[in-house]
Amino acid sequence: MIKILYIVLINLCLISCIDLITEEEFYESIHLQKSGWLEFYESTINQTIPLLDYFTFQVWFSSNSSPDLDAPCILNIKNTSWDLAIYKNPNSTNLLMIYINQELMNEVEIDNVDLNNPNNFHLITVVINETTIMIYFDEIQIFETDILPDLNSELIVGAKKTNETITNLWTGYIDEIRLWQDTLQSEIITFHNQYPHKISASYDDEYLNHLIGLWDFKINTMDEAPSNKLQDVNNNDNYTIIYTLESMINEFSINGR
Repeated sequence: MIKILYIVLINLCLISCIDLITEEEFYESIHLQKSGWLEFYESTINQTIPLLDYFTFQVWFSSNSSPDLDAPCILNIKNTSWDLAIYKNPNSTNLLMIYINQELMNEVEIDNVDLNNPNNFHLITVVINETTIMIYFDEIQIFETDILPDLNSELIVGAKKTNETITNLWTGYIDEIRLWQDTLQSEIITFHNQYPHKISASYDDEYLNHLIGLWDFKINTMDEAPSNKLQDVNNNDNYTIIYTLESMINEFSINGR
C-alpha cells in the first residue's frame, strides 16, 4: 500500500512539473483600441529606415467594428513624392479604401470576409517596385498604380499620419510585421498567406537574405512588462516603436492568427 502511495505521489509530481513546462504562454500581437500606432526606425536614434525604391511591407492584422464614422487606417506609407493609405470602410464589413496623396483611388470589396471579426486575421502586402505600387489582400492582388520613384519611405501601422498629426486610429490586433528590401513575387505572397507561420519554404530561399525587419511580438507573458521599442527579431538594427495616446493604453495580447 505504501509503495502504491509513493507511485501516486511521484506521478502527481511529474504531472505538476509537466504542467509548469507546458503552461508557458507567449504574447502574439499588439491590441490597438484607437489608442496608438506603430512606426519604424533604424537604430535607437529614430532615423527613418533607409529603404531603396523597391521593398515589400507585410502586416498580419485583424479588426473590430468601429463605434464612430472615422475610417480606421491599417497602413500608411509616405515619402516626399507620394502618400499611400489603406482604410477600412466603417460602414461595411468587407470594404477597403485605397488613397494616394489624399485622393480615393479605389474601393475594394472583399468577398466572404468579415473585417469586423477580431479573430479573423488577414495579410496585407504592399510591394513597391521603383515606379509601381502593388497591394495584395491575403494572396489576391487588389490594386496597382504608377508612382514617382523615391527613397526612405516612412512606415506607419494603425493610423494615418499627416505631418505630425495622427488620425484614423485602428481597432484590432497587429500580429506580425515583415519588411523586405526586395520586391516579393506573387507566388511568395501566396505561400505566406497559405502558411501563415512560415517565412519561406526552404532555408536556402534567396529572398530570405532581404528580410531586414521581422516583428512577431512573441514575448513570454511571465517576463517583465514589454518595452514599447522592439528590435527586429533577427537583430537587424531596425526597430518598431509603439506609440500610445496620452491617458490611453495599448496592450500585448495572446490573441493571434
